[in-house]
Amino acid sequence: MRTPAIVQITISVAMLAGCAKVSDLGAFRHAVATDSGQRGERLLQFAVEAEARGDTTGAIAFYRQAAAAPGGAIPANIRLGDAYARTDNHKDAIEAYRAALARDPNSGEALLGLGTMLIRTNDIDGGLAALGRAAPMVQTAIAYNRLGLAQLFGGRMPEALMSLERAAALAPDDLDIRTNLALATALDGRGERAIALVQEIGGSPKAEARHRRNLILVLGLVGRTVDARSTIAGEIHASEVQALLARAGAIRSIKDLKARAKALGTDLLGSHLTARSADIRR
Repeated sequence: MRTPAIVQITISVAMLAGCAKVSDLGAFRHAVATDSGQRGERLLQFAVEAEARGDTTGAIAFYRQAAAAPGGAIPANIRLGDAYARTDNHKDAIEAYRAALARDPNSGEALLGLGTMLIRTNDIDGGLAALGRAAPMVQTAIAYNRLGLAQLFGGRMPEALMSLERAAALAPDDLDIRTNLALATALDGRGERAIALVQEIGGSPKAEARHRRNLILVLGLVGRTVDARSTIAGEIHASEVQALLARAGAIRSIKDLKARAKALGTDLLGSHLTARSADIRR
């Protein structure tokens, strides 16, 4: 679900649960054992088809049945967690991911989904632990993006920047991730690097209004308000530019890094921290 630009820091710090596009879920139709577990496989397929029709309630019911069928517990619980995450049912999503991990403690997908949901429920330590295990297993840009954002919220800036740089290297064309990196870099006071990222992102033909709003925040965080008004705003109304710069100035005045990250928190908890299972396999 898309929110106003700032939130898109996909926490950009625009981060962050483990849900997938319906089209990608089909890959799991053959992930279940083919003995008596064929019933679980059929139920998974029914769930995928229900999601394709937009019937989330029906899909969840099928996923729950598939999770109880022989051979289907792990993939079904992961998909169930993804479905709950997409409906912002954090509690049941966490339970589903943990049920998958009870069967396979090393499931990278389940750890990624669990870590994302824990961060969304403000369990930073628990989320960091899960995401810290998931990212090296999954090895995707989204996984490292979410880990970096979690580390940022936990006040672990050096690790956060390393994870976000890793995410950007894995997906150099993902402007959401690069915007998150720019925000984190600005939050850490690394003005030159932040400005270089702003110029790169702002000059991309793929840059959208949400990116430009976040770039205004970046420039505000490093004190380049004139540049924000003159070169980045574009189609953004002057009153909105001023509001973004005022917010950036308030955050910039906070001395403690962890407190600054917390102040920017809601803006950072954007699309990448919401359930996007497809991103797990990107």
